[in-house]
Amino acid sequence: MKRPKLAGQERKALILESARVVFSRQGYAAARTQEIARHAGVSEALMYRHFPSKEALYRAVLRQIIREQNENYQILELTEYSARGLVLRLHDYFRIIASPGHTRMKEGFRLLLASIAGDGSYASLIYRRAQRKAVSATLAAMQAARNDGDLPARMLSPANISMFVEHVGTMLSSIAAMPQSGKLYDGSIEQVADEALRFCCRGVGLTDEVIDRCLASRPL
Repeated sequence: MKRPKLAGQERKALILESARVVFSRQGYAAARTQEIARHAGVSEALMYRHFPSKEALYRAVLRQIIREQNENYQILELTEYSARGLVLRLHDYFRIIASPGHTRMKEGFRLLLASIAGDGSYASLIYRRAQRKAVSATLAAMQAARNDGDLPARMLSPANISMFVEHVGTMLSSIAAMPQSGKLYDGSIEQVADEALRFCCRGVGLTDEVIDRCLASRPL
């Protein structure tokens, strides 16, 4: 069956989506423009009319993901500065990452890994943006938790905590996306999310008693 003719902007969007899939699977260096064009159902010549080079296409994908990063932070923004706020937001974060769906967010994580395996420029940009958005809120939540007696006097660096959480999230997302036969985590999605949460929160200095109290306070 012949594919219906698409308008220019629709075709450009389709090429961009195809490039995103291929780059997230293979990284920039290994991705081939022929495969991107084939995935989009267009010729390479037509693809180059919209994007003059592989680099231009990659940069367009990265700009798209950066916009989505801003949207993700609005969803997971830390607005309650306390141990409870920190625990509940991290729990939301790990539940999203460990569960099916949220494909676009997870493609972003795969692109991060591909960048780290390459020249690292994109990963460095994303991590710096993440720190600018997260560090001040994390520090405020930790200081409030310490004032409430939920954290020990010695606090870890909020910048490092933000990075450690990002690292766990990136790897959890990437491994969770593997085929079922390659599943490496034990237990249900809820168990994996809960244990990722506890792994990070214990590292921060929160006890299981505090974590349990915060989780129990979530509205039904």
